[in-house]
Amino acid sequence: MSEPTSVEAKIITAAIDCIEKYGIQGATNRKIAQEAGVNNAAINYYFRSKEQLIKRCMKVTLENAFDFKDFEDLPGASARERCAAIFYELIAGGIQYPGITRSHFYGMLNEGKYDALAVEKLNDFVSRLALDLVERGAGLDLTELQLACAQMTMTVLMAILAPKLFQTSFGLDLGDEPTRQRFVSRLVDRLLV
Repeated sequence: MSEPTSVEAKIITAAIDCIEKYGIQGATNRKIAQEAGVNNAAINYYFRSKEQLIKRCMKVTLENAFDFKDFEDLPGASARERCAAIFYELIAGGIQYPGITRSHFYGMLNEGKYDALAVEKLNDFVSRLALDLVERGAGLDLTELQLACAQMTMTVLMAILAPKLFQTSFGLDLGDEPTRQRFVSRLVDRLLV
């Protein structure tokens, strides 16, 4: 994929912002164009259709969320520290952009479609994480480590999709950094033995 022009980049950023605010259905060409400061025709000129623009936005945001290169700078030499840092960052990002996150998993959650790019990226992420943790001396064999990574990822995904699920009953506010840190630490400590 070539680097987007400045107008393309403005439209992509505006579309992501609109998806976050209004969801995919509510992110109309008019709202996207207004947010980007361009006319409606620019969307069709650069992307051919709203559907192509949305597809590009979904790809960009998934690559941003699950690009393993972005995790290289996170602290943590040990498998446990590394795993905790990665999941902490994923929850923080997901809480910051809940609309985009829900959009990525809408088809899977509402229609049972598991062929989405998000599912592919998530499975790739779990595989890459398990291999990364092996390199950092995780004490589990690869099969058990993949299972542990899948369990942690499922838990974190639920925390991202429903961050306030246990807030009222248990005071679990994942928007609060110390609470999020404690949540991730306990999760990793219990599954990455």
